[in-house]
Amino acid sequence: MSKEMNRVIRRMIQYMLLMVVLIGGVYAVSRFLGDPQVLAIPGEAAPEFSAVDLEGTEIRLADYKGKGVVLNFWASWCNPCVNELPLLNEAHKLTGVDMLAINVGEGKETVQHFADRYDLEFPIVLDSEMNIKQKYQLVGMPLTIIIDEDGTLVERHEGELTELEDIIFLMNRIRQDD
Repeated sequence: MSKEMNRVIRRMIQYMLLMVVLIGGVYAVSRFLGDPQVLAIPGEAAPEFSAVDLEGTEIRLADYKGKGVVLNFWASWCNPCVNELPLLNEAHKLTGVDMLAINVGEGKETVQHFADRYDLEFPIVLDSEMNIKQKYQLVGMPLTIIIDEDGTLVERHEGELTELEDIIFLMNRIRQDD
């Protein structure tokens, strides 16, 4: 190949790489600027959703208005989730704070088997279409969201909660003592 041909090929590769970077940048900006009313950040209203639980009952976030709720996004293949859910279950029993476990992307049979194995006592909703995941801007799991009685997102904890005391502390932020 001639030097001229090598130069032309190099120039084409550079232009293609530049196009990929530009397209990626446009995509990232459009994702960042898109639909600002569903930002899942502390201090803002928690994005509304409805989903079906393992019994086939429709669960809506609005059902927890006036009480507050803990949301936990998880999957059975996620080792930190597997470690965390039994602790969340124990904290739920100790505090009485309402909790929803939102399974991301798995089938009902897999989720039911997991729930039975760990004797989970809180409702588990299925986010098989990953709509809730998208509204809450889930990047990694587990993700624990604390929502107060007014529907405001109070805390967003990304990653595994490893200590029961820490979980109880988070739950107590929205605990309603009668």
